[in-house]
Amino acid sequence: MGSLSLLAPLTLLGLLTLPLVWWILKISPPSPKRRIFPPLAILQGVETDEETPNATPIWVLLYRLLMVALAVFALSQPLLQSNDAPPERPLTLIIDDSAAAAPIWDDLTDDARRRVRDAQRNNQDVVLILGDDPDPTPIPAAEALLRLRSATPVFQARSVQIPTLSRDNNTVFLSSGVSFGDDTALLSSLRDVGATVLLPEALDTVIVPGDVRETADGFEADWFSALSPRSTTVEALSQSGDILAVEPLLFAPGASLSTVSISLPPQLRAKVTRLRVTGMRAGAATKLLDDSFGRPLVGVLAPPSGSSSPLLSENFYTEQALSPFADLFIGNSETVLPLNPTVLVMPDSMRSDAPEIIDYVENGGVLIRFAGPQLAATSDTLVPVPLRRGGRSIGGALAWETPQALAPFASESPFVGLAVPADITVSRQVMARPGAETDARTWARLKDGSPIVTSSVRGEGRIVLFHVTAGPEWSNLAISGLYVDMLKRILPLAKSRRVVSSAEGGAWTLDRVLGPFGELRPPPPRPVTVPDADWAVNNATLPPGYYRSGTRQRAVQAVSNPEAIAMFPTQGLTIERMDGREPRSLAGVLLGIAMFMLALDMIMSASLTGRLRRFGAAATSAVLIGLTILPGHADAQSETNERVREAALGLHLAYIETGDARIDGLSMTALESLKRQLTLRTTIEPVGVHAVRPDSVGLEMYPFLYWPVRNNTAALTEAERVSLNTYIAAGGTLMLDTADEAERSFRAGAAHPGLSRVTSGLNIGRLARVPEDHVLTKSFYLTQVFPGRWANGPVYVEGEGATKGGRDGVSSVIIGSNDWAAAWAIDSDTGTLVDLANEIPRQREFAIRFGVNVAMYALSGNYKADQVHAAELIRRMGDPDAGDGSGLDSIQDLRNRSQEQPEIGSIQDLLDQTRERP
Repeated sequence: MGSLSLLAPLTLLGLLTLPLVWWILKISPPSPKRRIFPPLAILQGVETDEETPNATPIWVLLYRLLMVALAVFALSQPLLQSNDAPPERPLTLIIDDSAAAAPIWDDLTDDARRRVRDAQRNNQDVVLILGDDPDPTPIPAAEALLRLRSATPVFQARSVQIPTLSRDNNTVFLSSGVSFGDDTALLSSLRDVGATVLLPEALDTVIVPGDVRETADGFEADWFSALSPRSTTVEALSQSGDILAVEPLLFAPGASLSTVSISLPPQLRAKVTRLRVTGMRAGAATKLLDDSFGRPLVGVLAPPSGSSSPLLSENFYTEQALSPFADLFIGNSETVLPLNPTVLVMPDSMRSDAPEIIDYVENGGVLIRFAGPQLAATSDTLVPVPLRRGGRSIGGALAWETPQALAPFASESPFVGLAVPADITVSRQVMARPGAETDARTWARLKDGSPIVTSSVRGEGRIVLFHVTAGPEWSNLAISGLYVDMLKRILPLAKSRRVVSSAEGGAWTLDRVLGPFGELRPPPPRPVTVPDADWAVNNATLPPGYYRSGTRQRAVQAVSNPEAIAMFPTQGLTIERMDGREPRSLAGVLLGIAMFMLALDMIMSASLTGRLRRFGAAATSAVLIGLTILPGHADAQSETNERVREAALGLHLAYIETGDARIDGLSMTALESLKRQLTLRTTIEPVGVHAVRPDSVGLEMYPFLYWPVRNNTAALTEAERVSLNTYIAAGGTLMLDTADEAERSFRAGAAHPGLSRVTSGLNIGRLARVPEDHVLTKSFYLTQVFPGRWANGPVYVEGEGATKGGRDGVSSVIIGSNDWAAAWAIDSDTGTLVDLANEIPRQREFAIRFGVNVAMYALSGNYKADQVHAAELIRRMGDPDAGDGSGLDSIQDLRNRSQEQPEIGSIQDLLDQTRERP
């Protein structure tokens, strides 16, 4: 049975005016009817008694009184509730804000807000328990609503720590419906106070990922659910958020575990970075894949490159075979081993049994060796089987034997199932000493039974020996497709290596955060760093996401114990289902009825007095006149006026439209992301992003214009040139991004055609590379790098002399080629959109910092440039040593430093000097 409540009950006092309305209507007679004066002949026989109406008809009185009563009742804001009225006891609201609550967070908070509003209508305080608040106190309902508005799930499996609860309160626990561990204390507290537990609909409970294992043609992942049966799908995503595969996820009746197999070609499999349940917005339903999955890190030992022909390199064929499936690092043991590769490739020319290589293998590494003249002459300790000295020559000029072909692979070999081409032959090999141990360690043989690939376990690692060279000198195996397939079969044996071991003394820094709703976000401004030695201890308490140490990457999942998932126990508790429906307001309905009655009353009154016809004609004329004066281009004009009005009323970022939907979409997403970062990190709070054209009205409203300039960018029209010069003269800054740093070396010194066209005719001063003490390096963050997708491209601004005058020292242009939009573009749902070259650590974070600096620089001018005059100011205050021992540069030092940053000159000078860059 629904109940009715009033938010403004005192408004009903307006009903006391009804007697007054009755009296006014009673003494006010209706207006006399208008009649055409008749001829005198008609007046004959008319009675002369004068009749004057003295009262309003009773039905009109009642009609108007009802209209007034409905209006008064509507102003009292009546609410129709679907549940019984809330109890008189104060409300204690406990909210499960664990990672498992994310899929139902909207329903959970809607129900919480409804209950808090019920308490607000009863003038009750609320005890709101979120997270691990040790001592919650009663707060006004309005404050509780504000806390609910900003609340989000946290990353722990269960964050609610129940303090002492009062039996005098009405306690309600809004649960995610699942449990990941021992909830004995929570259940005991809830039972003691007679709490009510609200559970979500069964199909809304979270599904969490478990282990991921590689298979011959892909991988398989475990998924856990507290409820079965149910069916959905699992998506495999790339780093940019592209869906690479979708597979069904089915739970058998009574089962909490389901395994999903995903088949992908190696090229796509290497791009998978995370798995998620389709349609479930939850970090707990997302599996992050790190260095233990995907492309392994392979170190290749090689001497310094001295050959002009790569085909003569000993490692050329091995590198070509592995590069599509692994990240290769080439060098000597001193440079490769600190990178902690999963696989180490050792050709014969780099043979070594140094202690550091032995330690690498015994600690879990996989060593792939190739034979050659050196190994044939002398064996060492890093071989899987004993070898004979001298090797075996087959098919030479003085040999009796012919070249041998490969035999089919045995069933116990990891190469089983691979087809052996008949044209692969071996003309020379390193021979293994025969014996039972050699037979057990043989993975591949020639047709005469002699081993060609052997392997053995060494400590926690493995040694694999090809008894031929890495190139085609002893066999044509290296130039066959079978060679590629054999190396691919070896790679999965060591993919866990990159997570197990780490460089001694290293530290892990949070690189990307897994948000509560499954989104990947940039790290917080204050870095989260974990020493490598403390990783195992702190792993369960770290924020989920990707952590990086050099080239290595680790993932922390939102739920560390997925196998413990179970339905929340409810024995001895009052259970209800969540109902987030708000009470239905009747104010609008009642007020609408009252307005309709008022309109009907006016129409009837006008009809009875003869004024309806004239009123209708006047209204029709007004409408027609209004339609005739509307301009034909109202839509376009209003759109432009609305954009200018928005830009004038609130700070907006803007970019120049190119006409390319992909580039414009990336620019919009990039500036939207930069807008969020500015709001999060600084006091700048942009309210939106606008797409503009070079000749748009109101450009001076924007502090800077981001312009992605491409090779096919057209030259400016005269109107566009005038508009941009006006914008520059008003203090605006053009940020020109050619995004071609990766192509500059292939341009052979030619100027960028698009940049040449768009800068022709613009009032831009002499240019110089950004000096070390430029305001851009310290307007908010202290930085000397300005990366985007790439990090090494130069950035140019106007020289010191060109920025004098009315520009407050702010350059009219910032020109670069690093593709800043690609690094800034972070979608709130899918995460990063473009992969970066990662030429420097934390490249995306530094790109965002540069974007923040640009916005601060364009808005605040060069006030921070005054710091460079600090030495001179202190000297004038009487400290002659200010430029020497105080740590501040003297004016002469600063002049000398500025002379080291030569000015480039005009835009054309910049374009011409591209050929001078290496």
